[in-house]
Amino acid sequence: MIKFISADDFINHQLPHLQQLMQRLRILILNAHPKMREHLEINTPMYKVKQDVCYFGKVSAIKGLEVCFLRGFQLSNVQGILDPKGRKFIYGITLIDLNDLKSKESVFLEILNEALILDEINEKSIFSEILQAGRKKKKS
Repeated sequence: MIKFISADDFINHQLPHLQQLMQRLRILILNAHPKMREHLEINTPMYKVKQDVCYFGKVSAIKGLEVCFLRGFQLSNVQGILDPKGRKFIYGITLIDLNDLKSKESVFLEILNEALILDEINEKSIFSEILQAGRKKKKS
C-alpha cells in the first residue's frame, strides 16, 4: 500500500478522471466554510472545521469516489443519495466522475452544509460520542 505524504500526493496518484473529480470536490469542500482545513489522516484527505466532517473514501476506477460524512447517520438525507453501505454511522455519496458531480453538485452542497451545521453544534467528535454510548450500554 502506498503511503501518501499529503492530500496532493493522494490525488496525484489517482487516474486522471478521478483527479479531476477530487480537485473539484476539494474546491467545493474547502470553500464551504472559511475555517475548513484539509489534512491527511488514515492515508486519505480529510476535511474539518471543529471536528472531521468528511473524507475521501473508497476509490475505484470504475465506480468512482465515495465522499464519506462522519455524522452521516445524523444527516436528514432528504435528497436520498446518502448510502450507509452497511455502516452504522458513516454515510457516503459515490460520484463516478466530474460529469456526475456536476449533475449532483447542488445536492452535494446541501448535504455538506448540513454536515457543517452538525459540526458547529456538536462539541465532541462523533467517535467520542460513540465510545461514550457504548460505555453506557455496558454499565446497564
